[in-house]
Amino acid sequence: DLPRTFPGHPWLDTPQGHAALRRVLVGYSFRDSDVGYCQGLNYVAALLLLVMKTEEDAFWMLAVLLENVLVNDCYTNNLSGCHVEQRVFKDLLSKKCPRIAAHLEALEFDVSLVATEWFLCLFAKSLPSETTLRVWDVLFYEGAKVLFHAALAIFKMKEEDLLLAHQVGDVINIIQRTTHHLFDPDELLTVAFNKIGFMTTNTISKQRKKQEPEVMKELDERLRRLNSLREDDR
Repeated sequence: DLPRTFPGHPWLDTPQGHAALRRVLVGYSFRDSDVGYCQGLNYVAALLLLVMKTEEDAFWMLAVLLENVLVNDCYTNNLSGCHVEQRVFKDLLSKKCPRIAAHLEALEFDVSLVATEWFLCLFAKSLPSETTLRVWDVLFYEGAKVLFHAALAIFKMKEEDLLLAHQVGDVINIIQRTTHHLFDPDELLTVAFNKIGFMTTNTISKQRKKQEPEVMKELDERLRRLNSLREDDR
């Protein structure tokens, strides 16, 4: 994943940049063997390397993010935490943007097609870096609920365009064009906190607890099917 992390960057996409990123990621894999290395962390660690003074500072900021700011199990083997976040986000979209949610459901569009990357990479792969860092400022200050605010805002900003979409591909194109050209962080954060409505960490925690049993049930069933297929192949 190292060469695919911000390809073309004048420092990151060099042997020195790859080596620095590898050291941070490997270092964290030793710190938390349950996480090890998970795709998505390369983008998070890379952006931290660009804004922190040293690799050690980037490493510790990564540790703070994973251990104190984000929910548990987002980056473990089965990504259970990330699956829970996707369920919570889908539920919040229905509550905060009901017209969009209903239209996307009619198109059989699963919001996780775009939102999984947002929650795993913390928008580092999707938004311009200056906008991502403003989101991270609020993320460190207010916690993981900020990811939901930002994700909902992206859909809210393009509500009228999304309601005119007739195919799944159209939805993806609208969302990707929006995120890739969101160079004004104030535009995103104004919608995220002024037009989405108030959400407490406690409310979102309750939503997570509500969704977690069903997610774990599905992941267990998926694992049983996989093991069964492996047995049949022997």
